[in-house]
Amino acid sequence: MAMDFQDLFAFVHVARQESFSRAAATLRVAQSALSRRVSRLEHQIGTELLRRHGRGIRLTEAGSILLARADGLIKEVELIERDVLKLADEPTGQFRIALPPTSGQKLAPLIVLECKRQFPRISLKVREGFSGTIHDWIARGEVDIAVLYSPEDSPDLHIEPLIREPLYLVAPASTGADDPLAGVERISLSRIGLLPLILPSRSHGIRVLIDRFAAEHGFHPNIVYEVDGMRTIKGMIEAGLGYTVFSYAGIYEEVEGGTLRAIPLDPPIHWYLSMVTSVSPRDPRALGELQAIIRRKAAEMYKSGYWRGQLVNSAPL
Repeated sequence: MAMDFQDLFAFVHVARQESFSRAAATLRVAQSALSRRVSRLEHQIGTELLRRHGRGIRLTEAGSILLARADGLIKEVELIERDVLKLADEPTGQFRIALPPTSGQKLAPLIVLECKRQFPRISLKVREGFSGTIHDWIARGEVDIAVLYSPEDSPDLHIEPLIREPLYLVAPASTGADDPLAGVERISLSRIGLLPLILPSRSHGIRVLIDRFAAEHGFHPNIVYEVDGMRTIKGMIEAGLGYTVFSYAGIYEEVEGGTLRAIPLDPPIHWYLSMVTSVSPRDPRALGELQAIIRRKAAEMYKSGYWRGQLVNSAPL
């Protein structure tokens, strides 16, 4: 018959305290209950472990051998309990996260690496899409958390703005006297209406925003090419085929490289990079940890100069 661990635990405490009464006080149990457990253990082993005397107890040779072995065993069990409790308390599960191409290229690796380091039992499935598409995904429950631009309000979604970004007219690098925008430091919305624009379809947040702004300010965008792909749009602008409107984060490499330039709008137009989740998440604690990582990494990227504009929710670094 296998030893009862609670009987072994009782024996170890009595042996360490060298007294049934002191061990009973430490464990807050009746002395008679400890005595029964030690007696049962002696019966199972088939030998005497403790000898009582007037001042307490004394270990027999068998008792000394058992105590030496049991000490290590109990410490190991305590370590197992601690590790299991820690594991049970650690956030776990698979989460689906969606990001737009421009921000996702830089932000997604930072999120995944930090999540892997802090919470290895959280598995992330990452999707990329335009903001309109991402909004549909999270509204239908196909993703758990999303980072997207200017999402539409919904009672079923929690929207947390992260970055307030100004938009710019994106133009080819100045080509001198033949450049119609040579020397222009700011450009009015009415003048934008006269330029040949290359814009994405209405599944992209920037197109929705421009169409809305154009309607509010009484002009019609002159869209000469509709292109769903920012890299393609930038290549077409560099080739002199038109202009677009976008945030600085999407063109900073080309601006730094001298192939594109960003001209501020007058009056300015802003959009918000936001974090969006369901109002009833399936695992609030794990999702909360993931939200905190996204806030921190977005703040780090902003402070590195990746985004222009304003950090809405500053997270401790």
